[in-house]
Amino acid sequence: MMMIARIVGVHGVAVGLVAFAAVAPYTAVAANLDGSKPLLCAVNTIMECDGSGQCLRLASDRHPDFPAFLRVNVADRTITDGNGGAESRTTAIKTVTRLDGRLILHGGENGRGWAATIAESTGRMSAGVVADEFAFALFGACTTP
Repeated sequence: MMMIARIVGVHGVAVGLVAFAAVAPYTAVAANLDGSKPLLCAVNTIMECDGSGQCLRLASDRHPDFPAFLRVNVADRTITDGNGGAESRTTAIKTVTRLDGRLILHGGENGRGWAATIAESTGRMSAGVVADEFAFALFGACTTP
């Protein structure tokens, strides 16, 4: 598929997220997901779309360019893939906004832009990575490690 050929080698950033069980009270959960503490995130679903509008839905473990887990550190303004090893990839968070109970992050590199929104009350996340010929929509959840 032409779309896959364009996307191979993306090595860009994805914002993704881990589903979690809420055992703390609502206010404690919200406080932990406001960016004041590092977040561990997992990507559950990826929609990969090409310039013609054709899209392909994939589970995160089936996409070669996106890690299954990400570490989001708002204080350091970085997102790092979840393996934490010497070959980890990192991208800079350019802007951070808190709006209407959501943590909103923006960045970009290598000719691509990205944005992610994390609901402070639930950890649910949606993110997008865009370029001139393709786009990704990512869905998942975050928690504090």
